[in-house]
Amino acid sequence: MSWVSIFLIGLGALLVFIEIVLLPGFGAAGIPGIALIAIGIGLVWSEFGLKVALIYAGATVTLTIPIGILGLWLAPRTKLGKSFILDTAESREEGFQAPPPDLVNLVGKSGKSITPLRPAGAALINGRRADVVTLGDFIEAETEVEVILVEGNRVVVRSL
Repeated sequence: MSWVSIFLIGLGALLVFIEIVLLPGFGAAGIPGIALIAIGIGLVWSEFGLKVALIYAGATVTLTIPIGILGLWLAPRTKLGKSFILDTAESREEGFQAPPPDLVNLVGKSGKSITPLRPAGAALINGRRADVVTLGDFIEAETEVEVILVEGNRVVVRSL
């Protein structure tokens, strides 16, 4: 009975650890993990008492978390772990460029908003239609705007 309890508490602690480290949100692994920890503690409590149950839980969690960390460290170094991780990189020498070069040249240029910018929309800048955003301001259509920043494909404008 005690090995089953240790297994349940350990699996529950591992699920909670996975929920905290790997999965966004709460519930997918966290709720079953908490339930397994509670069931494991309950099984030990019914047989040996609360004090022993808490000792089992503490010792199991104390050993499970380092094992989980070790597993996360080892996973990318295994053949199976490498199959889940993208290891390619794009470089400028190979022709990859995050912002299109013509967008970078728009900084400081002015134009006119085509659509209302709430805060995203479209503008005509240097005779080119561009998807733009503001710094949070709402700008009506047909308003003069100026490009103040280009980050990747994000063109930030302000009203003139």
